[in-house]
Amino acid sequence: MGTIVAWVSLVTAAAALIYAWLLKQEMDKLTRRLDRYNRALYNASDEIRQLTESLSATKAELRAEIVRSQGKDVFYPEQSIQEIYALHPKAQEVLAAFHIGGCASCAVDTLDTLEKTCRNAGIDVELVIRSLNSLFEAGVNAQDEARRLQLPNVELQW
Repeated sequence: MGTIVAWVSLVTAAAALIYAWLLKQEMDKLTRRLDRYNRALYNASDEIRQLTESLSATKAELRAEIVRSQGKDVFYPEQSIQEIYALHPKAQEVLAAFHIGGCASCAVDTLDTLEKTCRNAGIDVELVIRSLNSLFEAGVNAQDEARRLQLPNVELQW
């Protein structure tokens, strides 16, 4: 009787071992499938991020072009930093004079508005807007305007 119980136990253990091996094979197969899905999801997410950045840049350029076509080459607080960069090639240098987006320590989110960026930096937005608008005034050099502001440790070179 003990031999029969031993054989039944051995067969049951062998069946359990085979079943566990089959489950591991299935688990490995599902893990590979999940890895493929995760990779595809990451790639799709990266493409969406790139498209969003491209759309944002195009939107800023189009808004800048609308402002230019209306003959109002002016800056205002509700513009995003990206739109300001698109409006005038020297705008980034003027903002850098105020320590707004000029280096890694004063980097800004280009999707934020000028008003929000100035508020976060503790800078008078009207002063920044006057300096930016001086880029479009005939006979006024933006570098001279920035020097007139007497900002410390700043040297703009055009």
